Amino acid sequence: MGNLVSNIKKMNLTSIIFSIIFIVLGFFLLLKPDGAIDFIAYVLGVLLIIWGVVLIIQYFTKKNDQQGFIQTSFVIGLLVFILGIVFLIKPKTIASIIPLLLGIWMIISGVLKLGYAITVNKQVKNIIPILLSLLIIGVGLFLVFNPFEGAEIITKAIGIIIIIYSILDIVECIFIRQLVSDIQTSVETAIVDAEYKEKDEEK
Repeated sequence: MGNLVSNIKKMNLTSIIFSIIFIVLGFFLLLKPDGAIDFIAYVLGVLLIIWGVVLIIQYFTKKNDQQGFIQTSFVIGLLVFILGIVFLIKPKTIASIIPLLLGIWMIISGVLKLGYAITVNKQVKNIIPILLSLLIIGVGLFLVFNPFEGAEIITKAIGIIIIIYSILDIVECIFIRQLVSDIQTSVETAIVDAEYKEKDEEK
């Protein structure tokens, strides 16, 4: 029980931090769609180029060690490097990738929280966290199967969806945290009562 409570608290803290960041990103995408998409494209482009260069350098410096792995890393590094260049040259192309990545992130997050929500629900009957988890998964699926057209519309839609996801995530974290606290209090009370009862029986 202690490990479960600790894991849930850590997950909630991480989720809330990411949700706050996502809310800021969501408003940025919503209010400045052109600037936001270019900025994200350039940042990812630079990161991909750096990653590609590191893998290519690794090939030339360690090609005698673990030959198969290093050859694979060279191919991956070259592809990643080229992809980074494409992002820098054509930043708008990232508009079609962001929904997929964010959608996958939301689905994974929702599934993980659904597991915790079901576990908590066995102790304290409250279906709200389960419903919120399903909503988060639904938002993620909606983003993966992105029905929008046009970079600016996509960017604004992503901004709105990110804000909705973040709000749902924070609300769910608060609900789960409260339920876990209630369970923990109940368990501690039961332990104390059992100890008092045991002492009384000994007397």
